[in-house]
Amino acid sequence: MSSAPHLVDSAEFTTWLDGFRTWAAGAAEDERAWKSAGAQGLFSLPLPAERGGTGAGFLASCLAMEAMADATGRSGLPFAFSAHMWACQEPVAAFADAAQLSTCLTPLAAGTAVGAFAATEYDAGSDLLSLTTRATPRDDGGWTLDGAKTFVTNGPVADVFVVLARTAEGSALSGLSAFLIPRTTPGLGVGPAFEKAGLPGAQVGSLRLDDCAVPASAVLGPVGGGYAVLMRAMRYERAFILAPVLGLMSHALRKAVEHVRTRSQFGSTLSTYETIRQRVVRMHLSLTSAREVLVATARAADRGELNHARASLTKLHVSNEFNAFCRELPDVYGGYALFPETGAAHLMSDAIASRYYSGTSDMQMKIIAEGLGL
Repeated sequence: MSSAPHLVDSAEFTTWLDGFRTWAAGAAEDERAWKSAGAQGLFSLPLPAERGGTGAGFLASCLAMEAMADATGRSGLPFAFSAHMWACQEPVAAFADAAQLSTCLTPLAAGTAVGAFAATEYDAGSDLLSLTTRATPRDDGGWTLDGAKTFVTNGPVADVFVVLARTAEGSALSGLSAFLIPRTTPGLGVGPAFEKAGLPGAQVGSLRLDDCAVPASAVLGPVGGGYAVLMRAMRYERAFILAPVLGLMSHALRKAVEHVRTRSQFGSTLSTYETIRQRVVRMHLSLTSAREVLVATARAADRGELNHARASLTKLHVSNEFNAFCRELPDVYGGYALFPETGAAHLMSDAIASRYYSGTSDMQMKIIAEGLGL
């Protein structure tokens, strides 16, 4: 696609999106998928031309992630791609210097490197003041990092990590810094993928940093600027991490409608039973409501108007509607909901997970309340 802003209404983008959907339907769910998606141009969509992207915008990126999940009905890889784009690539694009743009952002956008963001610790989830991973300055101007991180999406397969560490005492506003750390850095230990009930295909793990020495050039943004890096990552991740959920809901709704139209009980199809019809309508309402909010948020981001309260509102609302959708879905299938081919059980696990990553629903409520001046 040509490098021009916000191409979502163009025939060029429509043609690209159709081709991307076709690609997604047959894409492998392994390490090859990253390079293949990069070659399709997925990761460069939200990046401006001066950062090596197509400048298509945030709505274009969300439509692509929705299309990918809709084409497959699978959640893990779209979730992994989204975490790569919003929690790692986005802050790198915003804060990297010229050298970091070349060595880090270019491969991230091309899909030849997998990115991960490592902030959460075992005893410090959303409590930034309790972060214990520490970066100590060295005589040569570099830093030595010590500590541990957990719930690192893409961690087991990532090539580069954005790691948040404490560089000074005091508040999170000045005491934290962000570091770009390649996987091969001595002292960086990458743990195996966690076993989990949802998001199959997405790998989540832990990191250990033991005398992990990095040069001064590893600092992303200014020293003491880690909070700004974190807030950039969280703002865009909270706003857009659930874009694939729209595709999952759309895929599941189509299957449910087909089931209701063709499955017979007591001599009539399920579509003749008002209770079943109402369940499907409520599922349709949840999908429509979630899509309206997320699309409006993406358009606001394309105008440069995305703030933290709006990002949290989007995360909270879409996850709420996803869970409401999944409360109706099993009763459309009855006992068949337990069969893998319906996808209901997997989708319910994904819905539960959506309430917690990128900040819990309670945390989103807190941010929204603060945005209202409460």
